[in-house]
Amino acid sequence: MARTVALTEPSTNEKSMRLILIIIIAMALVSSSCEKKSTMDSLPVLRTVTAFRGTDQNNSEFSASKLKGKIWVASFFFSRCGSVCPALNTVLARLQADFSDKVSFVSLTSDPEYDTPEVMKEYAQQYGAKPGVWWFVTMPIDSMIAVASRDLGLVEPSSPEVHSTRFVLIDQNMNVRGFYDSADTNDVSKLQSILETLP
Repeated sequence: MARTVALTEPSTNEKSMRLILIIIIAMALVSSSCEKKSTMDSLPVLRTVTAFRGTDQNNSEFSASKLKGKIWVASFFFSRCGSVCPALNTVLARLQADFSDKVSFVSLTSDPEYDTPEVMKEYAQQYGAKPGVWWFVTMPIDSMIAVASRDLGLVEPSSPEVHSTRFVLIDQNMNVRGFYDSADTNDVSKLQSILETLP
């Protein structure tokens, strides 16, 4: 003779415990997905960078489009600069050391007549620029001024001196998300904090 087993309904206590457990699991999942978000996601979109082109320190064609899908930091320099550029690139070298697995770097020369690929290569080596991570780029003067003003928003197009101590933070969609002064330790710390949250 087959035995029958009586199935009993869970008690109100058991139902409450199950509900609490489901809520705890759901909250943990939401919290986990929030933690994966970068601080950069909350920054405003300030402008969009076009796929500008130039020549890098290895005398190869450089196109900004190759950085689509990556986070990168742009800046300006010129190799004959003896004041702000060495300080700026020293900060960049530290950022590269800490974040080269997450971030790329593009340094544009504002002195294209002097800063040939050969000059830039020697200059890049002074700061330990890693291949495929940190590019030093030259382009015709008119193109450089257009990138500095239109794309990166660092100078007025009519400015006689195309030079800046600021870093430009650019997201995976080629959008400018922030400006950080390399000479301001608080600004550099803000940038580092943002980069630390990148996945």
